Amino acid sequence: MKAIKYLMLGALTFGFSATVMAQDGTKADVDAVKKIISSKPADMKDAMKPFYKKNRKNAENLVAFARAFLDVKDTANAKTYANYALEASKNKCAPAFILLGDIEALGDNGGQAAALYEQAIAVDPSIMEPYYKYALVYRKIDPLGAAAKLDQLKAARPDISIDAIKGHIFMLADDRKSAYNEFKKVPVNQINPDYLNEFARASYFGGHFEDAVAACEEGLKHKPNNPAFTRLAMFSNYELKKYDDANKYLHKYFNEIDKDSVKYSEYDHYYAALIHEAMGNKANAKDSYHKALELVDEKSIIKRWDILKTLATSHKKDGDLENAIKYYNEFLSSKPEVKVDDYETLADIYESFAEQAADAEKVALLKKAADVYSTIGEKFPIQKAYASYKRAEIINKTDKDMAGRLAKADYQQVVSLLADKADRTKSENTMLKYSLHYLMFGAYLDKNISGAKEYAAKILTIDPEYKAALEIQNLK
Repeated sequence: MKAIKYLMLGALTFGFSATVMAQDGTKADVDAVKKIISSKPADMKDAMKPFYKKNRKNAENLVAFARAFLDVKDTANAKTYANYALEASKNKCAPAFILLGDIEALGDNGGQAAALYEQAIAVDPSIMEPYYKYALVYRKIDPLGAAAKLDQLKAARPDISIDAIKGHIFMLADDRKSAYNEFKKVPVNQINPDYLNEFARASYFGGHFEDAVAACEEGLKHKPNNPAFTRLAMFSNYELKKYDDANKYLHKYFNEIDKDSVKYSEYDHYYAALIHEAMGNKANAKDSYHKALELVDEKSIIKRWDILKTLATSHKKDGDLENAIKYYNEFLSSKPEVKVDDYETLADIYESFAEQAADAEKVALLKKAADVYSTIGEKFPIQKAYASYKRAEIINKTDKDMAGRLAKADYQQVVSLLADKADRTKSENTMLKYSLHYLMFGAYLDKNISGAKEYAAKILTIDPEYKAALEIQNLK
């Protein structure tokens, strides 16, 4: 565990409690000791003797001395004076236990630190600091246990709101879902400004985009030019399809915020491209996609292949077949695990352009789409029947009135793969039925009535009410 995180709120003001007892020494002694410690005398022990003697019954001052030592990372003396404070208070000084816990936390001894914070709670259950620090050191071991410790604080101090603090603890434990659920319990304008960025991130990555926007807008009230709030507001408004608002934050992020405070990422440029596209700014969109591609690497949240796929889709929308195919093939080449759906999208690109093409070009594009399904059948043998069926459908579009029976071989392939399969799915039955229909009608066109009736009989075992098969069966 990162020790520094154990004490990250040590500078904040928590309730301070010490058992009331006889007090020697004065507040001025604390200031004097701080000066001695900062001067780093060679004879520190001797320099401290009169102050210890004067304050040996003053647990509050002894803890203050210990804290001053800890501030300069002198953990040995800090521990010594914290133990003096426990002696003076007969082990009833909660701040001394807290400080000893802090020392253990700095040494990455999370279990021992938690035990000392527990002792502080036992001495004075009403102060917040040990509960919070216990939760900090315990969050990686048991995030739920850490949160439960804060619930104990709530039971002891009903006046303290702990939901946002629990959200913070869950974010430190990288549990965004639980963090979101805790932050959501608190009105956004009542969340500690230091936690608003965490609420925004938990909301955005959890798909709660309206809450992300609300957290960002509240955060920008406190920090008007904060890049993190601005970019998350940009992302979240895009996801909400509030493109005008997304574009407003895009402009602010890239043009109004001090460039020295921002390191633009591939993710930033990718979202910028999406927003430009939604706003109809095609040239800016393409420029942003390419900037994202320049920056993306293996560590990026967004992957190179996702950017390439979206860029291909953008060119498809523009009617640019050449670049749509170019970038889609780059997508296929860069993606580690290409799936059937990925190849099908390539076939869809060819088919969509074929719909608007002249006859000769149309046939060429459809054949390319059909070739994609040949590839699917080869790479994914389990999808062979489906790939053959889809290829047959496409090839049939190039064969007016089935004049050349160009799809026959593929439909026969479907029948050979599915006809004797015992556990056909509903979709497989559909593919088999329409493949048999093609073969039945082909036989009919060839005046092979007996052959057509054989196919009709097979169809009727799948769909007894199939009209075309019944008509063939009734032929004389």
